Amino acid sequence: MQKKQDQVKDIFQNVAIKYDEIEFFKISARHVAEIVKAKQTKENLKILDVACGTGNVVLVCASCLKDAQFEAMDISDGMLAVAKENAQQQGVDNVCFTLQDITKLSLDRKYDVITCSYALFFLPDAVNVLKSLMLHLNEGGTLIFTSFLDKAFSPTVNRLLPLLVKYGSPSAKEYDMNKWENLKHEADIERLCSEANITQFEIQTKEIRYPLNLDEWWELLNNTGFSGMLMELSSKNYEHVKVELFEALVEYKDEEGCVELIADSYFTVVNA
Repeated sequence: MQKKQDQVKDIFQNVAIKYDEIEFFKISARHVAEIVKAKQTKENLKILDVACGTGNVVLVCASCLKDAQFEAMDISDGMLAVAKENAQQQGVDNVCFTLQDITKLSLDRKYDVITCSYALFFLPDAVNVLKSLMLHLNEGGTLIFTSFLDKAFSPTVNRLLPLLVKYGSPSAKEYDMNKWENLKHEADIERLCSEANITQFEIQTKEIRYPLNLDEWWELLNNTGFSGMLMELSSKNYEHVKVELFEALVEYKDEEGCVELIADSYFTVVNA
């Protein structure tokens, strides 16, 4: 488990600066903030954002819930450095940032809201992490976690993964697109909640889509979870993957030369 977490940490340490530029994370963050405001209307909320990344969710929430107290945690100090800088630039001063591996979360305090965006499917034991998060939630509190639908990033990822295998990425060879822990289907989320002994939850779906040209696609792939696989390639094979991926995507290009990005997401809202 620790080896897996170290790999995740390394991946996001390397992409921290560019990660902040990904638009669909910002769109998703605004939706999380809307859910928080709808579910929790009392004043002086205590809110925890785990696996906070560059701060998209916590900063949107903190900017519209100014009387709330926020804590934000991530395993990557590189991500936290960007998040702190973003908070300063946006004039947000009600967030405390902490370096923390959420698989080892054990705090002496509880929260009214806990958010966890696009992280549980990276973890080696999401069930126990979810149980731990629930233990840190006040009675009547709300936990929100997000994941991508099965069709997210298609057709690009469907073309990319075979190329990564072909050109020697060990992680791509081991990656199972269909395992339930990827949380790509409602049934997968229901299974996760069941195994974590959670019975009160709802699953919302939001369509998140916009066009990207092929260079923008390549930059996106190099600055998300796929970066770890790309980094395993030799420089020569890295270029082979890029060329062959672009060739494969030609048939999907629109009149402006763009291929639609699909980042449709699930927002699972758990009631304590």
